[in-house]
Amino acid sequence: MSFIPPPPPLGSLRPTCPPANEPSANASVPLWCLVALPVVWFLSLQLLVSHNPLTRAITLGTDLAKEQALKAIPQEWMGGLAQPVIQLINQYVGPYVLAGEAFMGTWAILLTLILPASFLLLGFATVHGVLLLGGAPGGWKGTARAFLLNHASADLATLAWAGLLLALKLPHVSQCLLLLSGLLLIRLVAHTWLLVSLAQAHSLGAIRIIFLGLPALFFGLAISSLLTLATWTWLTADLVLAALR
Repeated sequence: MSFIPPPPPLGSLRPTCPPANEPSANASVPLWCLVALPVVWFLSLQLLVSHNPLTRAITLGTDLAKEQALKAIPQEWMGGLAQPVIQLINQYVGPYVLAGEAFMGTWAILLTLILPASFLLLGFATVHGVLLLGGAPGGWKGTARAFLLNHASADLATLAWAGLLLALKLPHVSQCLLLLSGLLLIRLVAHTWLLVSLAQAHSLGAIRIIFLGLPALFFGLAISSLLTLATWTWLTADLVLAALR
């Protein structure tokens, strides 16, 4: 006859699940962000390309040159000389327009595609590497989740704010000031949210937040502010030239 041991006392039973305040190393990575981010970056690229200040400046100068040339033609010669003069100006300016579009298109790709993707990957690798030195109980998925959700939300908010202000018929000064303040505020909220998300994902203590989190926050704000100012300068220049036209 086999011996069946008695069950353990009820007081000795302990829950096998981890405490609720411990981070989970199996945090899910939001895969939808991997689709949303390229879409937002592409739409941001289209926004900058459609508001190209250099092309607008060349077009404005071309129209002014045509206007001055036509004024210099006597009225009795207008019928025979107007069209050749316009064609000559277009033929001379055409290569500069194409070169300007290519130059600004390259900068638009850099600002909206290459730099955001590079900062996302480098930021994830650097921050997670530093967290590993003191322990990262949330795992790489916790860090990736925080970065992906943060960048997707911030870039989408930036695109929506810029598109909204460009669509509204506001005074140009108000448009420029609201655009700059809104873009900077979005980046400030985004980096603060990222620090909070990382602290929750990896149960960061006060010492790591003060000596690692806050310096990283200020450094990220400085870098993103430079990109924000570059984007703002681009759109503001286009708004000013549009007002002069």
